[in-house]
Amino acid sequence: MSPPEAHFIFDWRKGGWDYRLPVLIAVSFFAHIFCFYIFHVVYPTTTSLLPPSAQVTVLDPNRRQDKGLLDWVAMNDPAKVSAPGFDSSLVGRIAPRYKPTYSSLPVELRRLEPAEPEKRGMPSLFSAETLLPMRVQPQEEATPKTFPTRCQVASTLQSRAPVDWPVLPTSSTLSNPTSLFVGVSPEGAADYVFLMRSSENISLDQGAEDFIRKVKFKPGPNRNWGMVTLHWGGNPP
Repeated sequence: MSPPEAHFIFDWRKGGWDYRLPVLIAVSFFAHIFCFYIFHVVYPTTTSLLPPSAQVTVLDPNRRQDKGLLDWVAMNDPAKVSAPGFDSSLVGRIAPRYKPTYSSLPVELRRLEPAEPEKRGMPSLFSAETLLPMRVQPQEEATPKTFPTRCQVASTLQSRAPVDWPVLPTSSTLSNPTSLFVGVSPEGAADYVFLMRSSENISLDQGAEDFIRKVKFKPGPNRNWGMVTLHWGGNPP
């Protein structure tokens, strides 16, 4: 007597060769070739067109196409062609009618009462002001400080130090310095004077130039160049 055949939930026995998967792969391969041929060979390639450039059309009265429109605009109101229509009565119907509450309620104004004078009591005999009176020291008026005018000579002219200084010019107001580019001759005279930085006052700049031309420098073998700056000040007290 043969043993009974075992039954399993899953069938693990090897079946025969299934041809459906290779056929599906082959059909998919040929379908891809067909689609590639249709969309890349038969159909033309798509080209992106550039957006049209901005243009302005000018109506020429000498052209026949534009003359009719220009004549019609001249006979009619140009505002009706370009401007939109406006109905003022429509605004009143659409806008809500608002009426403030204070327009119908009267407001009673209060009268201003006269201010009563401040009542001061009898001062005490033993107050701090009576026993220890404060002495107010007189304030001294501060006198404005004045600075004299000074002349600053560049290092390139230190070997040609001035031997004779005329009286320095002064300024009654606060002014910026005046810088001059000076050329000193071998004899010691400032025969070349160029304004490099102005004090924004023509009279002060001219006074600085006249002062430099009067300065007597030390004689030397060669001509020397350098900057001379006048810092403006007032008369010393």
